[in-house]
Amino acid sequence: MGQKRMRYQWFQDVPRNVTRREYGQLQFRNFCAVGLGLGAAMMLISSVFGLTLQTSRTLAEIDDMSIKAAIAHEGDRIDLVQLEGYLVADNPPTMPDNDAQKVIRGQVKLSARTGENSGADGAESIQKETLFEWEESADTVFLSDGDRRILLAFDLAVLPMESDLGDLSPRTIRQGESARTRRPVAVEYGDEHYPLPLDRWGDIDSVFTDFERQVLPHGQSVVVTAGLETTAQGVQLIDPLGDRLQVLIGAEADIRQQGERLRVMFLILAFPFGFASFLVGRSALRLRQEFVERSNQ
Repeated sequence: MGQKRMRYQWFQDVPRNVTRREYGQLQFRNFCAVGLGLGAAMMLISSVFGLTLQTSRTLAEIDDMSIKAAIAHEGDRIDLVQLEGYLVADNPPTMPDNDAQKVIRGQVKLSARTGENSGADGAESIQKETLFEWEESADTVFLSDGDRRILLAFDLAVLPMESDLGDLSPRTIRQGESARTRRPVAVEYGDEHYPLPLDRWGDIDSVFTDFERQVLPHGQSVVVTAGLETTAQGVQLIDPLGDRLQVLIGAEADIRQQGERLRVMFLILAFPFGFASFLVGRSALRLRQEFVERSNQ
């Protein structure tokens, strides 16, 4: 007798004698098995071939120079060089929600949104409003070793920022005579209150806040790969040809150690992910065989 195959119902895309919910469980298990298997393979490949070390390997191929030596350079322009130091500015801006936090770059965005069912078909209408937005960068930025500093003479928009939620969180302000009738009217962040646009939104029962806060602290340790040029105003770092300008957060040793940690972590996680893929795949195969038998009854 030949191998049985799954027989589907002609009026819907599910096997015979199998409910849509049960067939959905089979498809979900197949999806999980494939996803876990691909994840395990990618982590194993990344670990074996050292893909997490690519950044540190690239840095190792670039000649490094101290800030002291760079300032003393009087020769021709150097096309690409690597320097390590701290980002500083003469008048760094401070974060609007923390006067004590000086930054090279900073960004804060607070918005509110609401989702409501409107219309006879119950379609969802999402209303969104930006309540507060702030972004600022230092006018002039230097790379310093603590005693000396060298000017960054390239577009400062390439300087990276990292997420930092700070010590404050947005809080929804509600008004009403009772708990049943209380409605959101504003969002409080720090000492500021930002009214919701209720004249356009109308009466709403709930509101959700989206909060983004990113910073590049003043004094942040970085590794810069850029060109070096001597001008009448002194030596400065410039944007090299070939789209090779990089500003990486952390010291070179920290970047290398982080890559090594990721490599070990991926190697460790690859095996449980692979084993989980095997178990889920086996359970999916058993369930599929059960559906084959039921569809042939």
